[in-house]
Amino acid sequence: MKILYAANNNPGSRLQLSRFLMAANSNHNIKIAAYKISSPKNISIDWTLDCLLNIYKPEILSLKNDNLNIYYDQIKSFAPDLIISDLEYFTSYIANVLNIRLWQYSSSLINYALKDKYDLGLFKYYAHSLNINPVYNQRIVNIIDNSERNFVYSHYGDSLNPPILNSNFEWIRPYHKTYKSYILCKHNITAALYGNNKNILNTIKKHSDCVVFTESVLENYPNIKIKNLDSQDEYYCNIKNSDIFICQGHSNFLADAFYNNKYSFIYPDYNSTESIINSQLSQKMGYGKIMYDSKDIFNIPISEISFKYQDNIKFIHEKILELDG
Repeated sequence: MKILYAANNNPGSRLQLSRFLMAANSNHNIKIAAYKISSPKNISIDWTLDCLLNIYKPEILSLKNDNLNIYYDQIKSFAPDLIISDLEYFTSYIANVLNIRLWQYSSSLINYALKDKYDLGLFKYYAHSLNINPVYNQRIVNIIDNSERNFVYSHYGDSLNPPILNSNFEWIRPYHKTYKSYILCKHNITAALYGNNKNILNTIKKHSDCVVFTESVLENYPNIKIKNLDSQDEYYCNIKNSDIFICQGHSNFLADAFYNNKYSFIYPDYNSTESIINSQLSQKMGYGKIMYDSKDIFNIPISEISFKYQDNIKFIHEKILELDG
């Protein structure tokens, strides 16, 4: 099968793409479209999508672009059987014009998929952050409505009482690894970050024996060991065996903790709607605690969380196999 995977313009999409490629069937002919920020290291990217953005106002997306015509012609020539899009606007548009089977596969879909989103108190506490530009919002709704399937990339589907989704959405299981207890991986604190969050780093440096996994090069902090997210086995082992796990509410990291029965302390990324929704949902369901300041996290009681793998939820490569028959 010929597949085009289009990553979105954020760092979470990079990790999501990387994990998909590790699990994908090598017999498939897979081409990748991604932005610079969503391109994994050591992965060949067939189309770099930054050239489709306005160099002066990249937040304004326009279909009037000569580079888009080139991208269109090349997708038409490749003629994929399936396009998997992480809510990527340009690729989704081309898929619809060319009448190519289109799946959305994105953690960001949770903002549109939850049936009872308003019960989370999101608009009471985060109205300003969630005030989405109506043009942007309508663009996403159109993408969703014109996709054959909309997979919500999230661990909540495997919770004991999964949230209810709207009818045109379905859960997809995030890629992850689970580990057992192992004394060599035990630390006081393990954190996972996409960037240099000084609020989190200045909080945890007050404690001894802390490990931070990130893709960024960070300055030196006392009591903190900086490790690369590419060290997957060490990363998952540390999450499982550390006393405290900290992140910013991004889907990949919350899922990694969840499947290792680990409670999360969350410092939300207020520039990310996905992070805000995940943070509120985690706290409501008892999987995490939102940290509004640098209070002493060791004074908060923690219990191991539970989940159940739901039979009807699959990984995306398993959904692709269903197409193969």
